[in-house]
Amino acid sequence: MTSEAQKQKNANIRRAGKATREKRKTQRCRVFEVKVTKGKLSHEKEEHIRRLFLEGKWLWNHTLAGDDVFAADICPKSVTVKTPDGLEERPLIALGSQMKQDIVESVKTAIKGLAAKKAKGEKVGRVRFRKFCDSIPLRQYGVTYRIDFDKNTITMQGLKKPIKVKGLSQIPPGADIANARLVRKPSGLYFHITVYTEAEDRKPTHAAGACDFGIKKNFTLDDGREASINVPESKKLKRDQKRMNRLCAKNGKTKNHRKRVARVRRDYEKIENQKSDEANKLVHMIKEEYDVFAIQDEMIKSWHSGMFGRSVQHSAMGKVKAKLKDSPRTIVVPRSFPSTQRCPICGKDTKHPLSKRDYDCAFCGYHHNSRDQKSASMILMEALKQNVCVDPHSKESCVGHGHWRNICYSNCPGKLSPVGGCNIPPGKQEAHGFSLG
Repeated sequence: MTSEAQKQKNANIRRAGKATREKRKTQRCRVFEVKVTKGKLSHEKEEHIRRLFLEGKWLWNHTLAGDDVFAADICPKSVTVKTPDGLEERPLIALGSQMKQDIVESVKTAIKGLAAKKAKGEKVGRVRFRKFCDSIPLRQYGVTYRIDFDKNTITMQGLKKPIKVKGLSQIPPGADIANARLVRKPSGLYFHITVYTEAEDRKPTHAAGACDFGIKKNFTLDDGREASINVPESKKLKRDQKRMNRLCAKNGKTKNHRKRVARVRRDYEKIENQKSDEANKLVHMIKEEYDVFAIQDEMIKSWHSGMFGRSVQHSAMGKVKAKLKDSPRTIVVPRSFPSTQRCPICGKDTKHPLSKRDYDCAFCGYHHNSRDQKSASMILMEALKQNVCVDPHSKESCVGHGHWRNICYSNCPGKLSPVGGCNIPPGKQEAHGFSLG
């Protein structure tokens, strides 16, 4: 290819990429999970997939062990592998060129991400070598992988025969199919397929709300509704863990031990799926009901390492908090704000022991039957006070970066004033005993 032809090709690629990025701005990104039918996998396919994950681990560790990660070869034909007998050169025969490029880029991205956190003053560690790899990137639809919706199959680069899968009917007709990942879980093999669909016009509710995290009741909204997610380990799982540890100490890591480990991992995956399902339902309800939602940046990890470890482990507070923080319509109040102690009337702080579940102000006598609901109301008031335009006559008032409009905060202590039909409930004297699910 001549230099002029190469320049023209690069210009066409840039033009197509720019057009795609403009198109994606008006589309909704979704990820669908389809499961590989294990009974339909031949020995050749199983061996190829096993080799993919093995070579993915080799390439990650080889790239990370290099002198200069950012100057590493993005498409090597062989890598250096550490074995009990020393270093050994092994060829990469299963990974395709795009798979290799994405794995090398993922190492660079991990290093850049840690460097960015360190620059902000956060305490970070180092990118570590991997003992195993459970995810293989499939960058380009039509090249790295292809889907046959009529036969419910997926064909990967480097594998001649297609793979039978379940769940392709989830993908809506006419969706733009983008990249995917081949994922290995204790319950089997999955494809995570990224698609883009036309974004649906969501009608604004002109409502603002807030949530307070807790131990007894995991989530308390400012209108009094409560929800808790509790998915503990079963007695069978605890019994299997004890038996696995006892036999491993006695017989070592035998073939039967690996089977017992796989069984325990499948049970834990089922528990995590149940937690994720409950968390997704709660976050979806919040996003549908509220245009603005406020949470406090609680130190849930410290709760787990403290005296509430089991309660936090069985809940899904961390999942809900992470999903809400990712939403552009969520305001996060700093953890230093005393939402539980502060009085909405006089603005002074009154400390309460954990056993006291109502609120009494020691200065003005204000009382609330539920200190968690009062705390959620204070979180909402603080969020709107810090982020909302205070001009009540402005029809273009906005929150934060302009995602929400026509919502204003009144400086009158303990009260919120709606503008343009905004339904922001004020602090209430009585809590409602309503349970979400």
